[in-house]
Amino acid sequence: MPVRVRPSLVLVLLCACPSAAGTTTEDTVASTGSGGAATGEPTSTGPDAPTTAGGCPAPLAECDGACVDVAHDPAHCGGCDSPCDAGLACLEGQCGVACGPGTATCDGACVDLEVDPSHCGACDRACDPGVACVAATCVPGCAPEQALCGEACVDPGNDEAHCGGCDTACPSGQPCVYGQCVGVGLHHLLISGQSLSTGSGSVVVSVEQPFANVSFNTGVRAGGVGLTGFIPLIETWNGGEGETIASGAANLVSQLEQDRGGSHKILASAHGVGGQPYGALKKGTAPYANGVAQVTAGVALAAMAGEAYAVRAVAIVHGESDHLGGNLAYAEDLLAWQSDYEADVKAITAQPYPVPMFLCQMSSWTMYGSSVSRIPGEQLAAARARPDRIFVVGPKYMLPYVDGVHLTGEGSRWLGEYYAKAYRRVLVEGLPWRPLAPRSITREGAVVTVEFEVLTPPLVLDELLVSNPGNYGFEFTDSSGAPPAIAAVALAGPTTVQLTLAAEPVGGNQRVRYAATGVPGVSAGPTTGARGNLRDSDATVSRHGYSLFNWAVHFDEPVQ
Repeated sequence: MPVRVRPSLVLVLLCACPSAAGTTTEDTVASTGSGGAATGEPTSTGPDAPTTAGGCPAPLAECDGACVDVAHDPAHCGGCDSPCDAGLACLEGQCGVACGPGTATCDGACVDLEVDPSHCGACDRACDPGVACVAATCVPGCAPEQALCGEACVDPGNDEAHCGGCDTACPSGQPCVYGQCVGVGLHHLLISGQSLSTGSGSVVVSVEQPFANVSFNTGVRAGGVGLTGFIPLIETWNGGEGETIASGAANLVSQLEQDRGGSHKILASAHGVGGQPYGALKKGTAPYANGVAQVTAGVALAAMAGEAYAVRAVAIVHGESDHLGGNLAYAEDLLAWQSDYEADVKAITAQPYPVPMFLCQMSSWTMYGSSVSRIPGEQLAAARARPDRIFVVGPKYMLPYVDGVHLTGEGSRWLGEYYAKAYRRVLVEGLPWRPLAPRSITREGAVVTVEFEVLTPPLVLDELLVSNPGNYGFEFTDSSGAPPAIAAVALAGPTTVQLTLAAEPVGGNQRVRYAATGVPGVSAGPTTGARGNLRDSDATVSRHGYSLFNWAVHFDEPVQ
């Protein structure tokens, strides 16, 4: 560290030359000129003090007949007749800047090591761009969800070296999720909902288990009795129900973890019932009791096998019956559903981990004779109300349907891989998941700008995988009864879409809709039904060759 120098210029130390008579007074200090020496002893030294050439006491040197400190004399810096430039001081025999108290010389300039981000605590010790130097320590401005650990901002919710707090490291191989180290060997995924959750009409396509994933001995649709063991997770046909999302979800998670040198074993079990609204599936119903029985059996069987077990999530595929019933409180129902599962699971397992809910938006309301539906917006609202517990995986309009409501076998497995992406991001990587949805919608004149939450930019308007229903699925409405038409839809940046209207709107309650309106009676899917063409550029590799881009959710949002 550089030597701190006092504010005054360095003092020139003058030698006390001996007098001719052998005694010294203030008036009898003398010299013999440039080459001579005084005849008396200097009063500042004892009889045995060392002297330099010319008779000056060390470490002084004689320059121009005077004893000087060449380490600090600006006129003789480092040697006689070596003056420093004007304004510079002599520091340890070298000309440099004379700095004031609390400062040091770094690169020829006076700096305060306490606050200078280029010399924080020591010369040339620079803080990262945008990081402040406070009390000689680089202190970045951390985001609200981050903590300052040492000189780095970390997220204690997912940082394996600072899990839940600074310097709290997870054991090797354990991820940090929700601020807790997850030491689990068997991860239980509960699946509920109506017919789409049980594989209604979906031909079986997953007939082998390539990893260690399991179901109960009674199969994926496990029920609540006879749960006496585990078998490899495959899909089975019972005469009307086949491929569920279980294999697609579990196997892609395992594949992605294997690709990075890890493993992730999932127990998947479904307990939904076709054609049933939330009221027939919630806590207190027989299907919910079957789910609780599956958790109870999971705890016991894992203990017998010596495996650390926890319920990690609930996957819901639901909404059609509540659409038909006109449920205006579906968002509140989803929040209660998740909360009930988490409370009951923790009571059975004693696990510290939360039990988040993953769900997809309903996309098939046109098959029920409706042009619009409230349910997709309610599903999005629930996720926004509890972004730490409820996650919208995405819509389903880009998937293949067998009858306009139920997915093909490939479609069910494909949907399962979408669940896998969200599950892995939240429960393995410990990162937030947000669907492709608007962050803000603003208007200036006739131009409406929609800024999106995009996990993998840039945005793309894709007419190959989904046919264009008109304006790429976007609509503009207001209360005038005659809102201006959309004249153009264009990408204005990697996360931005701009709608140019035919005229500046004058009505109130201005809103932008996307994939929100369809033709009553037509099938859902990528060429019919309520749909849109906006997606991101996610390059996650499917195990089965599916594209796994994140498609924009159904929405109906106000212009701010």
